Amino acid sequence: MSTLPTRAKAEMAAYGASAAALAYVPSMELLPANATAAAISGGCVWWLYRKVKTKDFRRTIRTAQRVLGPVTGGAVYAAAAIVPGHTWWEPVAALAWGGLMSAALPITRSTWAPPATIIAAYPPGFRGLVMQMWDTAEVAPGTWLENIEQTVSPQYPDFTADVVAPAGKPVPRIDLVDVAACFGYPVGCVALDEIPGTGPGRLRLTVAPTARRGGGSIEEMWAAKVARPGGAIPGSEIVRVEQLPARADLPARGMILAQVDAGEVARINHAQLCSAFGVEPEELRLVAESRGREALVTLYDSAPLKGARRATRELLTLDAYGRYTIGTAHDGSNAKVHMQSAAGTLHGFLVGVTGSGKTVALALMCAAWALAGLTNWVTSARPDAQMSAVGRHIDRQSAGPVFTWWMLKAAIALMDIRGQINSEVGHDFSAHSPYPGLVLVLDEFNSLVGDDALGDDIAHMTDVLAREGRKFGIGIVFAGQSLNLSKLGGEASLRDQVQGGIGVVLRIAASSGGIAARQATGGLAGDVDLADIPDRFNASTSLMDRMHGITDDAPGETTQGVGHTVTGSTATMMRTLYVHLPKDGSPDGLGDIFPADGSINCLTDRETDALTELGLWHDWTMPPPSKNDDGEGAVLPPQSSGIGSFDPPAIKPKNRTVKDKVLAAVDRQMTAKEIRAQVDAAAGSVRNALSDLVAEGRLHQVDHGVYAPVDQDATTAVEQDGQAAQSASVPDGVDGALVVEAASLVISSQFGSQSMVQRKLRVGFALAGRLLDILEERGIVGPADGSKARDVLVAPDVQDDVLRELRADFVLATGD
Repeated sequence: MSTLPTRAKAEMAAYGASAAALAYVPSMELLPANATAAAISGGCVWWLYRKVKTKDFRRTIRTAQRVLGPVTGGAVYAAAAIVPGHTWWEPVAALAWGGLMSAALPITRSTWAPPATIIAAYPPGFRGLVMQMWDTAEVAPGTWLENIEQTVSPQYPDFTADVVAPAGKPVPRIDLVDVAACFGYPVGCVALDEIPGTGPGRLRLTVAPTARRGGGSIEEMWAAKVARPGGAIPGSEIVRVEQLPARADLPARGMILAQVDAGEVARINHAQLCSAFGVEPEELRLVAESRGREALVTLYDSAPLKGARRATRELLTLDAYGRYTIGTAHDGSNAKVHMQSAAGTLHGFLVGVTGSGKTVALALMCAAWALAGLTNWVTSARPDAQMSAVGRHIDRQSAGPVFTWWMLKAAIALMDIRGQINSEVGHDFSAHSPYPGLVLVLDEFNSLVGDDALGDDIAHMTDVLAREGRKFGIGIVFAGQSLNLSKLGGEASLRDQVQGGIGVVLRIAASSGGIAARQATGGLAGDVDLADIPDRFNASTSLMDRMHGITDDAPGETTQGVGHTVTGSTATMMRTLYVHLPKDGSPDGLGDIFPADGSINCLTDRETDALTELGLWHDWTMPPPSKNDDGEGAVLPPQSSGIGSFDPPAIKPKNRTVKDKVLAAVDRQMTAKEIRAQVDAAAGSVRNALSDLVAEGRLHQVDHGVYAPVDQDATTAVEQDGQAAQSASVPDGVDGALVVEAASLVISSQFGSQSMVQRKLRVGFALAGRLLDILEERGIVGPADGSKARDVLVAPDVQDDVLRELRADFVLATGD
């Protein structure tokens, strides 16, 4: 009794008191006592049920031990309470229960550790400690360690041991991460190998935090496997080694700083480096960076980029050095790229295969440009739902070679326009600049320059803009699954222009390390060495697993957004920020990263006016102009001046016999909309004709927007009004209040310019065109005539009536 711990004695006393209560309390039929007993027993049963659902056998058994007393005591209480009166067996059952529970002590035994006087099951010293840690961690239940030997000296924790399974059974599959966690060392410090001459029931475990695998120091391993000729980093030697603990979401890691001889440049073969450290490239746990003669190798316990941060306006806003955060670097810091420098808007490139997160990265870039006040034009080879969603927040966005041709043509003309501005007022690319920076995004660039009709022109104009555009605040970002710049003149010059700007390489198709990266980026990544990015973390099956018959390849988490930022000759592994951008056109999260006020950056009035004069400011969907009279449609050669010298399309003639047509059409009570649909004339002319005919007494106006022949009874007309007049619905994607605001702007200024509507209302160019089309349907402006401003068909003195009719059409309040 004296050897029992205090908690065991307390448990025995509790069972004695409970047995006394069980002998008499049930027969007293007290409701509070019955409720208390039921609550205790029921709660214990519920607790045991929850443990069973977890399917953790060890913890379930331990919980069953702990609740054995309350549950069986509750059963004795219930039996005594159900039987009427006080029978002889009730105290006997209570005393028997108390005796059994006092002998078993289930609660104490579930967590009881033997006292110090009892001989330990493990041998003393280092061997016993290792065996105890292995059993406690339950790395491979049912196995144990034998032949434990320290490999360096008693002062170092390096050791080898045999993992042994029960007779007739193989050692189960063991994850090295679990082994490393058991002993508290990086994964690269542990290894499991087969023992020659033995079966699968015994494996050799090596734990070498000091010497690594194979014996010797880290310096010896580095010299033998990394620094040797033809090694991962030839000619290098270690300068410093550090181990850092885990913090927040960043796993523990070891870091090695090495350098090559002066006058040399460190070259890294990532696959060889992974092999030297005993890790698989698919794990993405080893990160190597080189800068000049130095190389930094970081080995993590687990992959550091499995989580993606949500994008915010704060992260995408420029810092004091003209950089914005596009993702999270492997070491937990912000991965930043430059946007502008003192020499102008920077070029850049974005490369990644389908599913790598390229479109999300492009959306982040567009949002950063918008927050910095830059204008953005985006084109691609084919329409895309995700890029169309981005297009609602930027100035110009569409797809196809024709749109691209016009976009580049306008950008080249813009260089001449801005050159004239520079000669007048200068330009320092500051916030007080006379014109905004402009970024052109050419997505799926290979397909655009490969177009049979316009590909050569697109390539030539792109080359001109890449070489000369920066000093006029015009930057180009090449994007695609890969880049082929063979059609551009002077790849070396283009590479010099792009390096130092925006460079992002996500997952690419090839698997050849740095060579593949250089090929995929068309040489824009320079000589930087980039590690391959798999489609999923650790999605592979080792050859040893296949030998043991394990063929299931359990896919890991997706690596979407994982890649490298490239600046000059340096690269950093990172994962881009996350923004919700669905492919089905459903609501997205772009509104959370673009400017909060919803404004869209566009060119200045002077620039759009000059482009309009050149015939280059329209929706960019008409075929390019031709000089040939035979109709073959050969396009003009691209030039940096004289672009608008072609003749615009002829103006459509207007029908001037409107009043007679209106009188012939109005044979009953009709709305203005119905009349406009039947009269073959401009809607504005119809509206003016209706006003004149009412003033002349030749037409009767029943109500606002409702007309009838003069010989029709007014009472009948009023009765038919509720059936004839119907309000128009707001067109899809267009706010009725915005239509009214556009009408007010156009009528008051008597200027139907698409670019003016775009600038004044701070909307995209395409939306401004839709607004004018809606106004054309209602007879407020004339039809489009190339890049010219539309005719305004409504005089300012009837503006209030027109706006009142529009509000009625769109069911808007008068104050909207």
